[in-house]
Amino acid sequence: MFKKIVVAYEGSGASEAALRRGGELARACHAQLHLLGIVVTSGGLLLDPAYVPNELIETERKILLEALEDRARALSLDGILTTTCIRDGEPAAEILSYIKEIEADLAVIGQSHKGMLARWFEGSVGAHLLEDLPCSVMIASDGPLSSLES
Repeated sequence: MFKKIVVAYEGSGASEAALRRGGELARACHAQLHLLGIVVTSGGLLLDPAYVPNELIETERKILLEALEDRARALSLDGILTTTCIRDGEPAAEILSYIKEIEADLAVIGQSHKGMLARWFEGSVGAHLLEDLPCSVMIASDGPLSSLES
Protein backbone atom coordinates (compact mmCIF):
# COMPACT_ATOMS: atom_id res chain seq x y z
CA MET A 1 0.00 0.00 0.00
CA PHE A 2 2.36 2.75 1.21
CA LYS A 3 6.10 2.54 0.50
CA LYS A 4 7.42 5.87 1.83
CA ILE A 5 5.77 7.67 4.72
CA VAL A 6 6.83 11.12 5.91
CA VAL A 7 6.06 12.21 9.45
CA ALA A 8 6.45 15.91 10.20
CA TYR A 9 7.86 15.98 13.75
CA GLU A 10 8.59 18.88 16.10
CA GLY A 11 8.14 17.38 19.56
CA SER A 12 4.58 18.47 20.37
CA GLY A 13 1.81 16.12 21.44
CA ALA A 14 0.34 16.46 17.96
CA SER A 15 3.57 15.39 16.27
CA GLU A 16 3.94 12.49 18.75
CA ALA A 17 0.47 11.37 17.63
CA ALA A 18 1.58 11.66 13.99
CA LEU A 19 4.66 9.59 14.81
CA ARG A 20 2.57 6.85 16.47
CA ARG A 21 0.19 6.66 13.50
CA GLY A 22 2.99 6.84 10.95
CA GLY A 23 4.92 4.12 12.78
CA GLU A 24 1.87 1.86 12.92
CA LEU A 25 1.30 2.28 9.18
CA ALA A 26 4.98 1.80 8.33
CA ARG A 27 5.03 -1.45 10.32
CA ALA A 28 1.80 -2.72 8.73
CA CYS A 29 2.86 -1.77 5.19
CA HIS A 30 6.58 -2.58 5.56
CA ALA A 31 7.20 0.99 4.45
CA GLN A 32 10.14 3.32 4.96
CA LEU A 33 9.42 5.93 7.61
CA HIS A 34 10.96 9.37 7.15
CA LEU A 35 11.00 11.63 10.20
CA LEU A 36 11.24 15.23 9.09
CA GLY A 37 11.98 18.07 11.48
CA ILE A 38 11.84 21.73 10.48
CA VAL A 39 13.82 24.48 12.16
CA VAL A 40 11.63 27.48 11.47
CA THR A 41 13.81 30.25 10.05
CA SER A 42 11.19 32.26 8.21
CA GLY A 43 8.63 34.80 9.21
CA GLY A 44 8.56 37.88 11.37
CA LEU A 45 11.25 38.30 13.98
CA LEU A 46 13.06 35.10 12.98
CA LEU A 47 14.66 36.88 10.04
CA ASP A 48 16.35 39.47 12.27
CA PRO A 49 19.40 38.14 14.18
CA ALA A 50 19.00 41.05 16.60
CA TYR A 51 15.86 39.33 17.88
CA VAL A 52 16.76 35.66 17.43
CA PRO A 53 20.48 34.93 17.65
CA ASN A 54 21.99 32.13 15.56
CA GLU A 55 22.89 30.31 18.79
CA LEU A 56 19.21 29.94 19.61
CA ILE A 57 18.45 28.49 16.19
CA GLU A 58 21.41 26.08 16.51
CA THR A 59 20.19 25.03 19.97
CA GLU A 60 16.75 24.33 18.52
CA ARG A 61 18.34 22.30 15.71
CA LYS A 62 20.38 20.25 18.20
CA ILE A 63 17.36 19.50 20.41
CA LEU A 64 15.27 18.53 17.37
CA LEU A 65 18.03 16.31 15.97
CA GLU A 66 18.41 14.50 19.29
CA ALA A 67 14.64 13.94 19.49
CA LEU A 68 14.47 12.65 15.90
CA GLU A 69 17.42 10.29 16.42
CA ASP A 70 15.92 9.02 19.69
CA ARG A 71 12.59 8.27 18.00
CA ALA A 72 14.35 6.68 15.01
CA ARG A 73 16.33 4.35 17.29
CA ALA A 74 13.17 3.23 19.04
CA LEU A 75 11.36 2.63 15.73
CA SER A 76 14.35 0.74 14.32
CA LEU A 77 14.32 -1.58 17.35
CA ASP A 78 10.71 -2.28 16.42
CA GLY A 79 11.83 -3.30 12.92
CA ILE A 80 10.81 -0.11 11.10
CA LEU A 81 13.27 1.27 8.55
CA THR A 82 13.58 4.90 9.66
CA THR A 83 15.39 7.91 8.20
CA THR A 84 15.72 11.35 9.80
CA CYS A 85 16.11 14.73 8.15
CA ILE A 86 16.16 18.31 9.38
CA ARG A 87 15.41 21.24 7.12
CA ASP A 88 15.46 24.98 7.74
CA GLY A 89 12.69 27.28 6.54
CA GLU A 90 8.93 27.59 6.45
CA PRO A 91 7.33 24.28 7.58
CA ALA A 92 4.74 23.75 4.84
CA ALA A 93 7.19 24.58 2.04
CA GLU A 94 9.91 22.33 3.48
CA ILE A 95 7.55 19.42 4.09
CA LEU A 96 6.21 19.70 0.54
CA SER A 97 9.71 19.91 -0.92
CA TYR A 98 10.90 16.85 0.99
CA ILE A 99 7.83 14.81 0.05
CA LYS A 100 8.40 15.58 -3.63
CA GLU A 101 12.15 14.90 -3.34
CA ILE A 102 11.76 11.39 -1.91
CA GLU A 103 8.51 10.67 -3.79
CA ALA A 104 6.58 9.83 -0.62
CA ASP A 105 3.12 8.38 -0.97
CA LEU A 106 1.82 9.42 2.48
CA ALA A 107 2.37 12.39 4.76
CA VAL A 108 1.35 12.20 8.41
CA ILE A 109 1.02 15.45 10.31
CA GLY A 110 -0.31 16.21 13.75
CA GLN A 111 -3.47 18.18 14.31
CA SER A 112 -2.55 21.30 16.23
CA HIS A 113 -5.11 22.92 18.44
CA LYS A 114 -4.44 26.56 17.63
CA GLY A 115 -7.00 29.13 18.46
CA MET A 116 -8.67 31.19 15.78
CA LEU A 117 -6.35 34.18 16.33
CA ALA A 118 -3.20 32.03 16.07
CA ARG A 119 -4.45 30.42 12.87
CA TRP A 120 -5.20 33.84 11.42
CA PHE A 121 -1.73 35.21 12.21
CA GLU A 122 0.35 32.07 11.60
CA GLY A 123 -1.77 30.07 9.20
CA SER A 124 -2.07 26.31 9.27
CA VAL A 125 0.70 24.05 7.97
CA GLY A 126 -1.91 21.40 7.16
CA ALA A 127 -4.06 23.82 5.18
CA HIS A 128 -1.05 24.99 3.15
CA LEU A 129 -0.03 21.39 2.45
CA LEU A 130 -3.46 20.28 1.28
CA GLU A 131 -3.32 22.73 -1.60
CA ASP A 132 -0.20 21.23 -3.23
CA LEU A 133 0.47 17.83 -1.68
CA PRO A 134 1.29 15.21 -4.35
CA CYS A 135 0.40 12.28 -2.05
CA SER A 136 -2.14 11.11 0.49
CA VAL A 137 -2.24 12.82 3.86
CA MET A 138 -3.24 11.68 7.32
CA ILE A 139 -4.00 14.19 10.05
CA ALA A 140 -3.30 12.53 13.40
CA SER A 141 -4.96 13.78 16.56
CA ASP A 142 -3.42 13.57 19.99
CA GLY A 143 -6.88 13.17 21.52
CA PRO A 144 -8.32 9.95 22.90
CA LEU A 145 -8.95 7.01 20.58
CA SER A 146 -12.44 6.68 19.20
CA SER A 147 -14.59 3.70 20.08
CA LEU A 148 -13.81 2.21 16.66
CA GLU A 149 -10.07 2.13 17.45
CA SER A 150 -10.23 0.65 20.96
